[in-house]
Amino acid sequence: MDLIDDQVRHTAFALLVRDGRPVSVERLSAARPGELPLPALNEALDRLVADGHLDRDPSGAVVGAGGLTLGDAPHRLLLRGRDYRTWCAYDAIGIPAALGEEGAISTRCGVCGRAIAIRVPIEPGVERPERLWLAAGGTDLRAEFCAPTVLLCSPDHAEVWATRQDGRGRIIDLGLASRLGAGAWASYAQEVGRLGVA
Repeated sequence: MDLIDDQVRHTAFALLVRDGRPVSVERLSAARPGELPLPALNEALDRLVADGHLDRDPSGAVVGAGGLTLGDAPHRLLLRGRDYRTWCAYDAIGIPAALGEEGAISTRCGVCGRAIAIRVPIEPGVERPERLWLAAGGTDLRAEFCAPTVLLCSPDHAEVWATRQDGRGRIIDLGLASRLGAGAWASYAQEVGRLGVA
């Protein structure tokens, strides 16, 4: 991915967090004056959507970036009093951890379908029974990383999921998931800081 693609992903994510509404192409361009000219921005948007790194609505506005979406996705994340969805369970844990903000996750166990509700970020030293399956990924972000990266209600169900995934990934506890996620979304959190809190 080149620089403009990274700028688009990070800025779209930050505007979604800050404003909680779809991000028009014009607002995206205006958030980085002189850095995202419309022809290059439109090309980047097309690439990023094709690669599964952005969601857009029928009007062309960005509704999902960096794993956070206003569109349909399997994991609910309540953040800043707004109802978002995330592409994978790791997004739901990592985004609040990176932002240093409280949130709430609602999802279902990948094995039994039992409802899982978790307050995030995970407090250090707090042991929970749930586990995260962190998929190894591949060339298709949504199918090979997001779809199999789920929460499991217990260590036993995590082992069942690991077997179903042929070991292509790893089981981690939620404390580790939170720490890893804080690092993974650090650059996104910096962009949120650059644009300011709504």
